Amino acid sequence: MIIKQLINKEEAWNDFLDFCLRSKPYKVFCSGSRTMRVAAAKRYFKEFCSDCEIYYCANICYVFLKECGVYNHIQFLFSNKRGSNSTKIKAFYAILDHVRQKNGKYFKSEIRRTFKVDFYKKWIDRYDKRAIILNNKDQTVLWYNTEKMKKQLKVIGTNDVSKHLQDKIVDYDIINVESGKNVCVTQISIDEQKYLFDGKRVSLREDKCLIEGMISDDKTFVANITLEFTP
Repeated sequence: MIIKQLINKEEAWNDFLDFCLRSKPYKVFCSGSRTMRVAAAKRYFKEFCSDCEIYYCANICYVFLKECGVYNHIQFLFSNKRGSNSTKIKAFYAILDHVRQKNGKYFKSEIRRTFKVDFYKKWIDRYDKRAIILNNKDQTVLWYNTEKMKKQLKVIGTNDVSKHLQDKIVDYDIINVESGKNVCVTQISIDEQKYLFDGKRVSLREDKCLIEGMISDDKTFVANITLEFTP
């Protein structure tokens, strides 16, 4: 697939507008006034263009991306009507691989959508086999470098109570991380044994992301633990 970095960012405008009017990523696009919807699209487009590079693949997918200190920050991404879901995902992956070859950094974003958010997250879970969604306050999304049949993290930090889990692989479906005063408990599996993980904080580091929290088998122990996401 051919990847193009848009020098003239206005080339993306028509497809961006069409996507906003069609997909309604933010609630403002549910307005009955087309004038208001177009004006909102212009504001968002100007904001994203102000500090992002735009990458375009195969007449299908656009990624608005800003290179940050230790990661590539995806500010916005969308696809047009052309192609199946699998084709759109392949075009998106092609852009990620192209950019990673240039700077070697992993990718991070947030779910900014405010309309049909749950439907969007289910779409990601079904089709994007590289993505991991951290259900924290920012709705952080990270991407593996390759597609994963199973979602896995690694135990890299323990205390005396949990040291028997050091370097173990964690299987999971969803990772929740505490947001404000809300306790977010996730069921995880280590060596086919079920545990409860209470995520507390996310820390973005060079080449990895750390997720700190508490682990319990709901019977005999509660302990501190740190999980590592490595792209």
